[in-house]
Amino acid sequence: MTEKKTEKKKALLPAREAALLILNKIEKEGAYANLETARVLSASAYPPLETALITELVYGVCRMRAACDHMLTQLLAKAPEKLPLPILLILRLGIYQLLFLQKIPPSAAVNEAVKLARKYGHAGTAALVNAVLRAFCRRRDELQFPAKEDDPALYLQTALSHPKWLADRLLENWTADETESFCRYNNASHGLSMRVNTLKTDRERLKQILAGEGMEAAESAFVPEGLILNRASSPEKLPAFREGLFLAQDQSSMLAVHALAPAPGAKVLDICAAPGGKTTHLAQLMGNRGMIRALDKHPHKIALIEENCRRLGIDIVQAEVADAREAAGALAGWADYLLLDAPCSGLGVLGRRADARWRKAPGDIAAMSALGRELLSAAAEMLAPGGVMVFSTCTVTREENQNNLTWFLQNRPDFALEPLTLPFAPDPAQKEALARGFWQILPQREGIEGFFLARLRKRCR
Repeated sequence: MTEKKTEKKKALLPAREAALLILNKIEKEGAYANLETARVLSASAYPPLETALITELVYGVCRMRAACDHMLTQLLAKAPEKLPLPILLILRLGIYQLLFLQKIPPSAAVNEAVKLARKYGHAGTAALVNAVLRAFCRRRDELQFPAKEDDPALYLQTALSHPKWLADRLLENWTADETESFCRYNNASHGLSMRVNTLKTDRERLKQILAGEGMEAAESAFVPEGLILNRASSPEKLPAFREGLFLAQDQSSMLAVHALAPAPGAKVLDICAAPGGKTTHLAQLMGNRGMIRALDKHPHKIALIEENCRRLGIDIVQAEVADAREAAGALAGWADYLLLDAPCSGLGVLGRRADARWRKAPGDIAAMSALGRELLSAAAEMLAPGGVMVFSTCTVTREENQNNLTWFLQNRPDFALEPLTLPFAPDPAQKEALARGFWQILPQREGIEGFFLARLRKRCR
């Protein structure tokens, strides 16, 4: 994707053009929406309103891609994917604004799209974009999504923009209403969840600091060190971030660390630890006393763990390149506490990862389930008798969660579930789940990212 003319002077691109270039990298080069958006915004001095618009457009188009394409299918003479990629992306941007962003005047959405089509295409493609978007404005009331009563899966695929295989699978396990609620959660904005670094400050003090930096934060109802920012597209730009006062982390992820609750001075293993959110939270709960060995098999990710530790003021973490399945022998019986946040299909965090739903495939679930069993077997060997292990994932499938837990308990009679103790007042359904020792957090029910938690203790010989 190249411009027809090069600018002599480097300047900030208009917000819609910046969003277009980010979307092009996502589609063409496989970039991740959150990382590429953060990279662009961190390197630029966009004012807050422009930053918010770029973020909204990128995340919104990624999430609602299928909904936009369904509308385009009704307006184009050929399938949308037959268009040149820049023109398809420009049309998606235009349709997204017209369909979902009522505060943007239709004329602005159309005119800016035509400008982009002229710059990244030619007069003919600019005319096409103009005609299609103006036709959408005229025909908006007659252009419809499939009725959910007629075909629930097709409705979820188009109106709520989830892959058909995923819609079909969810409907096999949940009611149509529950599945719709899950998809709507994924399509909504929930603010940025962050963890207060209590080694340096407390929640109330950080709220005041953030307010001074122009950021409004609400307290988490689930974790005492959790805050939710109403907006923060580039939190790393905030002085409070650079000073190590907080780390972006989901509330459900924080609950996994509270489920383990390692004692100060203990020996802790964190398997699959990068980028270090849970690792540093473990150190925080331990008062930065004891030892944590953070394992990850990807060498380039070790630096992420080390950088987070440095910024947060943590010095009890030893980050190591290691595949837990191969390290089990050398670390046999070493850990008093062990956190296994297993790689998974990630279906519980689709709301945070705007483009992730289009990267998933049905085969991921079986593959991740098998990997989870291998890691559980390795983790069991590394835990000392009497030690505690938390097994967690950020997905909602039975195969990766309850089924793997059942398989593990059947094959390791030296392990037993024990009640989960978490730092919030549970309702009756939550209380029942915590008492049995495992809890499937569903985003449409709890209002936080989907996660699975199980706490197990290894019996003493």
